[in-house]
Amino acid sequence: MRKSMHLFMAVVFLAALAGTAGAQTQINIATVVNPDFVHTRSCYWFKECVEQALPGKYVVNVHHSAALGSETQVLQQIQLGTTQMSVCTTAPIEAFVPEIKALEMPFVLPSYEAADKVLDGPVGQELGKKFEKSGFMALAFLDNGFRNVTNAKRPVKGPADLKGLKIRTMEAPTHLAIWRAIGANPTPMAWPIFTQLQQGVIDGQENPIAVIHAAKMPEAGQKYLTLTRHVYSALVFVANKAFIDSLPAADRQIVLDCARKSALRGRQFIRDNEARQLAELQAAGMQVEMNPDLEAFRKATAPVIASASGETKKLVEQIQQTVK
Repeated sequence: MRKSMHLFMAVVFLAALAGTAGAQTQINIATVVNPDFVHTRSCYWFKECVEQALPGKYVVNVHHSAALGSETQVLQQIQLGTTQMSVCTTAPIEAFVPEIKALEMPFVLPSYEAADKVLDGPVGQELGKKFEKSGFMALAFLDNGFRNVTNAKRPVKGPADLKGLKIRTMEAPTHLAIWRAIGANPTPMAWPIFTQLQQGVIDGQENPIAVIHAAKMPEAGQKYLTLTRHVYSALVFVANKAFIDSLPAADRQIVLDCARKSALRGRQFIRDNEARQLAELQAAGMQVEMNPDLEAFRKATAPVIASASGETKKLVEQIQQTVK
């Protein structure tokens, strides 16, 4: 109850701040992760870009480490306009923009190059338009890397090795479906999860190398890492559409350009550091399965892709055609 009251007061404060800023326009941007993660780094790069380009006109306030609540709560705040922006994972967006699940499908994006081709092309543009019906604007796409599974119990080569393990997933139906199909016991849980892993409430989790590294998963007892790369973990620079539309045209273009530049810098950060981070995880004691049975994982999760329907199915088909 106390945490909920503190969160409510923080949101009320931000709303008041936005309404009394005078000549300076306040842009509140929130993430659930600490400054070591690319989500928050990108927010600070955005802040630097906007404040340098428009000195004295805008103040970008970065609220990290879930200071304003979970990603779902932040998205709700963006809808209301009390928070203006976030760099958010795609899974929580699924509740607001169902078509985003096309990017969450297992093994549809085989490489970073394929992901860039999809998100920077017609598919990304079409997907971005889907945000508007919920009051959002997708300013830019970046990524967190490809998701891999870790656990504290045993080495994992194929789906059978995960049978019955409690694997933390994001709070999204598509991710739950993937891990049920694999045979694990998916446990949806908001970030952070370090304590739950330490205490054995969950056996494992799945995330990109950058997150596994920044969250110090070996210290949480995660001994085994398997490079399944089962889902490309896209991030979205998401904003309140009415807020963006309300900006003067020249300022709006600068804000959009800064979001795009920060997103591209975020993509490069993830890719430039992945090999080093993996080596440091191994040095910290993680046992890494470099060559799991990916064909078995693809076969196990194929029904999840087959279950797509409507606009999501069309987008999945467009993605598959684009990366052929």
